[in-house]
Amino acid sequence: MKTFSISQVSVRKQTLASIRSETQFAHLYGSLAPEVFCPQKVRIGTIGDGGKWVCNIWNVPRDTVLLSLGLNNFIGFEEEWQRITSNANILYGVDVDEQSDLTKEKYSKLRGITKKALISETFTIEDLAKEFKIYEVEILKIDIEGAEKTCLIPFLKKYQVCQIYLEVHGGAPEHAKLLREIAHLKYRLFAYEVNGYSMNACEYSFIHESCLEKYGGIRIANYLDF
Repeated sequence: MKTFSISQVSVRKQTLASIRSETQFAHLYGSLAPEVFCPQKVRIGTIGDGGKWVCNIWNVPRDTVLLSLGLNNFIGFEEEWQRITSNANILYGVDVDEQSDLTKEKYSKLRGITKKALISETFTIEDLAKEFKIYEVEILKIDIEGAEKTCLIPFLKKYQVCQIYLEVHGGAPEHAKLLREIAHLKYRLFAYEVNGYSMNACEYSFIHESCLEKYGGIRIANYLDF
């Protein structure tokens, strides 16, 4: 499988680099394949919209940080994550809107803290981390309706994260550009899932090169660093 996948790298890179039109999603999604094989890959959260593909949740180190950007009063992912890991992680949940009292109460029981904040170029993910006194992030879950295109890369240049679960919104060239930038920071795609409600939204799951051994990931072929 690895040899065959490596033989396709140049074509995948050429196809991704050729994307110019906002609607070239056939080129985008038709070019994608896992760069890393995760034998213990599972989908955590809602069966339907809202779930995330995760690499070996059972190996997540205890008392590490899971930063969740974009809650929208829906914490099914975090509830299942903490149930499986026996509340292994410290959660920080952020949303542009104030969460309900019920959500806050549930999140607190999950070892979580919530905050109302608009992630943007004026209040960045790094600003958020500094406010919470977060120095290391193990897991980053991010669904902030487009702001990921300007806020994610500056954060990743300063904070190395082990796994990223990211929903990207926008035209095909915007997806391709962000995927390339993430790849150049040594994050490797291990899963993706097109949003069933909108072709211009897709969930991507990445693992950093330095975390492959920890989570049992196996290298296949890198092509997103086109």
